[in-house]
Amino acid sequence: MVIDLFRSFAVPGYLAVGFGSAIGFIQLSARLFDFLGGNRWDGLTTGLVAAAIMPPALLALALGEGAEWSIILFLVLYGLSSGAMSVSRATMPLVFFSSAEYGAVVARLGLPLNLAFAAAPPFFSFLLGEAGNRWTLAFALLCSLGALASMALLSRMRPAKPG
Repeated sequence: MVIDLFRSFAVPGYLAVGFGSAIGFIQLSARLFDFLGGNRWDGLTTGLVAAAIMPPALLALALGEGAEWSIILFLVLYGLSSGAMSVSRATMPLVFFSSAEYGAVVARLGLPLNLAFAAAPPFFSFLLGEAGNRWTLAFALLCSLGALASMALLSRMRPAKPG
């Protein structure tokens, strides 16, 4: 999907593939950074930071109209955000539920999450093809702002720390 998005900005195919493949490395870097942080922050804090990074990533690409600097900034911010959000999704239930409840909670959350992950690429590909990159990025920005608002609301619902 991201390769098609880059190509919609007239980025040559070989560069679009090269840029697109860099996302995985950046996602891994975000996960490594979180791992090296140890227990300094929980999944909710990681998720809130990750959600806050995504809107500027999308804005950079949209405002830069696919210029090389905007693609690189997008890749770095998007990669960090999505990598950190992966960590958050796995650990955030532990903020709200006990370790004993973790498996059941993750299983209940798994189906809607997997359905959303499965539906997103074809939907965004359709939107990109039918409405163009501006509308696709605008919709993605709207979704990312919704995710940020959701993370902020979850932060307000954080259980009090014992002690």
